[in-house]
Amino acid sequence: MRKLDDYRAGHIPGAVSLQGLYVAKDNLSNEVPAADELSELIAEAGISADSKVVVVETDGSRFAWATRAAWTLVYAGVVDVAVLDGGYAAWTKAGKPTATGMEFRDESKFEAKFNPAYIATKAEVLAGLKKAQILDARAYDTYFGLSKQAFVDQFGHIPGAYSLPSAWITKDGMVRPKAELEEMVAALKLSAKKPMIIHCDSGVLCTAWWWILTQQMGWTNVKSYDGSAQEISKEPAVKFVKYVWK
Repeated sequence: MRKLDDYRAGHIPGAVSLQGLYVAKDNLSNEVPAADELSELIAEAGISADSKVVVVETDGSRFAWATRAAWTLVYAGVVDVAVLDGGYAAWTKAGKPTATGMEFRDESKFEAKFNPAYIATKAEVLAGLKKAQILDARAYDTYFGLSKQAFVDQFGHIPGAYSLPSAWITKDGMVRPKAELEEMVAALKLSAKKPMIIHCDSGVLCTAWWWILTQQMGWTNVKSYDGSAQEISKEPAVKFVKYVWK
């Protein structure tokens, strides 16, 4: 998932460069492409529904961008997907082999079959405001209302939302131990038995906690909100709150 020039300069042997798994659409910054477009992208990369895929980013600093790509693949019907801990930097630090230039795989036959259990829509968020656990994966200052992205209309957070920044998942480029992450979740008294919707500013950072909860901790009732604060902050029925925790 690294920049094309970086990929050409050095990559894991056999790796292909894949871009475009999240696009600007419907006045939102990072959305899932249309089914036919996404199917074509995945097929051109040589990925089929039964492929084993490992997503590689730079050095752990873009873990959430790797999980966004991985979440998109899983949502589209590629079941066996992993994220390389520490990214390409960890690979080279370990003295593993590298290659240069471009590599390609034979085009596969792939048709995206979206799994609605993995994605939350604005309607679901509105319906779940008093029923679901809403997890805000943005930084503390953003959640608290001290700062915001220009494309988000309101300061603060959805009333009742829990704060758990995605930046806390990694330390020095590596994912923290599972027990440590479980302790963070447990401290908020979040429950795997209740539905959860995770959001951020534009649908990228939230996938990091979606990935940890579903792929590492085994939670099964978790959805990532693609439109996130960029979309829901424009909804007149939702009034964000500031300067309060939850």
